[in-house]
Amino acid sequence: MKFSKVISLLLFFCFSFCNAQELPKVKLNQFRNSYKQNYRNDTLFLKIDNPLACPLRIKIFSDHLKNKNLIDDTLKVIAYENSFAEIKIFAKNIDVEKLEFNINQAFGDNDKIIKQNDLALPFPKGKTYHIMQSNKGSFSHDNDYSRYAVDFDMKTGDTISSADDGFVVGVIKDYEYGGNDRKWIPYANYITIYHPHSGLFTQYVHLKKDGSLVKVGDAVERNQPIGLSGMTGFASGEHLHFNVLIPEKGKTLKSVPFSFENDLSSQSLKKNMKVTNK
Repeated sequence: MKFSKVISLLLFFCFSFCNAQELPKVKLNQFRNSYKQNYRNDTLFLKIDNPLACPLRIKIFSDHLKNKNLIDDTLKVIAYENSFAEIKIFAKNIDVEKLEFNINQAFGDNDKIIKQNDLALPFPKGKTYHIMQSNKGSFSHDNDYSRYAVDFDMKTGDTISSADDGFVVGVIKDYEYGGNDRKWIPYANYITIYHPHSGLFTQYVHLKKDGSLVKVGDAVERNQPIGLSGMTGFASGEHLHFNVLIPEKGKTLKSVPFSFENDLSSQSLKKNMKVTNK
């Protein structure tokens, strides 16, 4: 066998082995909060903190309370920015030690009026990138959460910048690997930013390990460097997945069409198109 073929085979097996990474054993959360419960005078007090600079829609369920007919179904409440939500339930003679709560949270207030505005491209001035996947792309932009996202062919370590002024409300930075398989979807590093003047959320996905330059609670400015691109999570190659979202009633967030500066709409961007931040 020729030497060149041997080298090619070795490289193939090394690539295959090195990329056969196991899925992480722990799923990370993009922010942390806490709740406290207190039971006195036949009343259960439940307080849920919101440490974020955006509203949180909170759903609370307890099998124990439902089985005792103390609640009909899921309790719903909004905790506003940097605040808390408190629920009081008259619950006579309950066993506090058996109380367990299932608490689900979603960003934003779906009653807030959204005011769309032009966004900055999510990379520094003077840089040029090609579109790797456009709106409604069949590879991964095929559901309500990602339908209008745009993928830029940024290399690992390239700088990502904020599309607008806002507050960091979510960061995941500790995943290291990814792959071309949907099983990797929950294991991407990303940053979520809330823009209170518009009501929009922007997300910057597939960052490299420790590739976030910001933390939850930080105020960021338009065009400010916030992270480093990578290939974590479900990805066929290095790139930045940029998404714009709004709260969806009864659900979490949904992807929406948007526009960049210079009359560049997200829906006009097509695969392989070259985009320059002038």
